[in-house]
Amino acid sequence: MRSKSEILRPYLVLLLAHDLVTFSNNLINPLLPIYAKQVGATGIYIGFVVASYSISRIVLEIPSGYISLKYGYFLPMSTGLLLMAAGSFLSAYAGHTFHLAMARMLIGLGSPLFFTTSLGYIVKLFTANRRGSALGIFKAIQNIAGILGSIASGYVITSIGFRLSFIVSGILGSAALLALILPSTLRREPTVTYEDTQLSFSGMSSVFRNRNILILCSATLAMFLMTSGVEQTIFPIYANEQLGYSYKEIGWLSGARAFGFVISLVTMGSLSDRINRRPVMLLGLGLGSIMVFGLSLTASFIPLIGLFFGIGLSVGAFWVVAPIVAAESLNPSLRGVAIGTYKTFFDIGSILGPIVLSLLTEASGYTVGFYVASALLAINIFPTINISARANVNES
Repeated sequence: MRSKSEILRPYLVLLLAHDLVTFSNNLINPLLPIYAKQVGATGIYIGFVVASYSISRIVLEIPSGYISLKYGYFLPMSTGLLLMAAGSFLSAYAGHTFHLAMARMLIGLGSPLFFTTSLGYIVKLFTANRRGSALGIFKAIQNIAGILGSIASGYVITSIGFRLSFIVSGILGSAALLALILPSTLRREPTVTYEDTQLSFSGMSSVFRNRNILILCSATLAMFLMTSGVEQTIFPIYANEQLGYSYKEIGWLSGARAFGFVISLVTMGSLSDRINRRPVMLLGLGLGSIMVFGLSLTASFIPLIGLFFGIGLSVGAFWVVAPIVAAESLNPSLRGVAIGTYKTFFDIGSILGPIVLSLLTEASGYTVGFYVASALLAINIFPTINISARANVNES
């Protein structure tokens, strides 16, 4: 049994690192499609640039669970931060769509090594009756940095341009790496190994035979197809070119989404500990479907602020519960792999979203993209009703 200080110290170290990386990412991501156009991307290639981060990330999502089992948490997390900082610096010097995509792929390789591994670590720190609130508070504080980064993005990019903004992002990523490696807290963390730490067929088949995991993967695919396809790809261009909103105003919309996300994390994680994970997941899917459909109904700024706040609430409700459901659905020896599997479908949605919705909107208009994303979320409500949440609630 860990003491409170043994839990709090690594929790705070990871929180600081997450805050710095989240601010760094959100300083760029709201306006990334516009930067992609500046370096020569058009049509589907804009979607490819946005998706390139997830294309490379998907390679290491599941293996990162095995890597943490075999080598501990510190090595993959520090390596991941190093790769993300390097990718941000290289993005500043992109002279072509391909160059920018390659730099984004480098960031994508680092992401699961840091984010997926750290999620597994946080789940391991806490017992089942505290995981929702612990992860919810952690992500809420982290996403305050996301709000600030999103709001600042338009101002910073307008003031110093995209290239210098990427350099600032790289500096912040480097600071996150220092925050992780300078304290000895995580370097001293013992490696907990299980009998089988190899990437085995039997382990993977156990994951994909689990009904919870299959339902979760389908819902995750829909949720993050919406997030990456609508929020991060087609809507910024739609808002800028068709609705006439400035970079700063788009940044405020992204900030409203981040604020709703934070509110949801604080409340829904704790609520899922007290009642059940399933109702929280259903709320996320249902509310998200309604809010995304609403994007097709208004061009006014204040209603759009409200819709993006609602989207943030929906994504936060789903996001805070999903990795816990994955972890609680399998034995502890497969916990990291289960989270990696969930994150893999997160990535598939993030890859397909920008590409598929860019093609749809180019052929049929922006509202079709909103309709498709809304429908996919609504369809996943029905299987999610049958999910068996908190399957391993009695294990620590």
